[in-house]
Amino acid sequence: MATTTAADLAAGSRAMIGAARFTYEPLQVFKNTVDIHRMAKGEKSYYVPKFGTITVEGLTDGVDMANSQTLSITGTTHTTNEAGAKVIVTKKLRNQFTTDVATAAGKVIGNAMGKKMDVDGSTLYSGLDNSLGSGSTTFALGYAAAAVTQCIGQAEPAPMPMSFVLHPYTLNDIVDAIGTPAATYDMAPDYQMAVLKNHFAGIVKMNGIPVFHDSNIPIATATYAYSALYSKSAFIYVVGWEPDTWIVYDDSLRGWEIGIVADYAMVEEDGGYGRALYFSAAAPTS
Repeated sequence: MATTTAADLAAGSRAMIGAARFTYEPLQVFKNTVDIHRMAKGEKSYYVPKFGTITVEGLTDGVDMANSQTLSITGTTHTTNEAGAKVIVTKKLRNQFTTDVATAAGKVIGNAMGKKMDVDGSTLYSGLDNSLGSGSTTFALGYAAAAVTQCIGQAEPAPMPMSFVLHPYTLNDIVDAIGTPAATYDMAPDYQMAVLKNHFAGIVKMNGIPVFHDSNIPIATATYAYSALYSKSAFIYVVGWEPDTWIVYDDSLRGWEIGIVADYAMVEEDGGYGRALYFSAAAPTS
């Protein structure tokens, strides 16, 4: 007796299409930890003046103050540049796709812009005036303490607030050490539990400084990465305009151009207000 199977009628059935999924991008960290300046209409650059210091001298009673001090000022000028991306969604594709393609495209290009801005910022870490560690060194609490101490103990202390921003692989070395502290670190059990529970997600602090992890930090050759401790005043996010999206239909192309453009600059304002942390960023295996 003949039996009709699903394979015999495959041409008459269709595959079920699930809801579209997206590639997840890491959250932006950098611009949330630095100064922000939005340029007004008509401004082409942003100038940051900085006053120098003077010296106060001891005086003798009845003797005229003869020496006058010179008040000096220096400054830096920052300009912005455009960055953007676009995709083209044809009318045929839109009609054949079950998901709202325009909405999906907007989410994808928005995520891509956020990643670029965060990478642009984190690549500035290596340009700080001073650094600790070397590529083959494992990050440890002692380096964190040294970085904070150097920043607040130098001739011009780095202004608060400050932040640690570390690649997750670099941060894991400290989390791992705190997880089994007996041989190396002596610490309160409550602190140990808080670290392990929150994994330093901007909640627990080291030396009074909040700690954030950012997987947008580039990993160099041989699994080394520049993380950083820095003052909010060390860097500036200069904004010409925030990311702006558009959608335009092209009749001859029979499709929509969907794009995003931003005009901005991630710049270093004072390289002495932080410390680059150049340490191993190898993916943990245990």
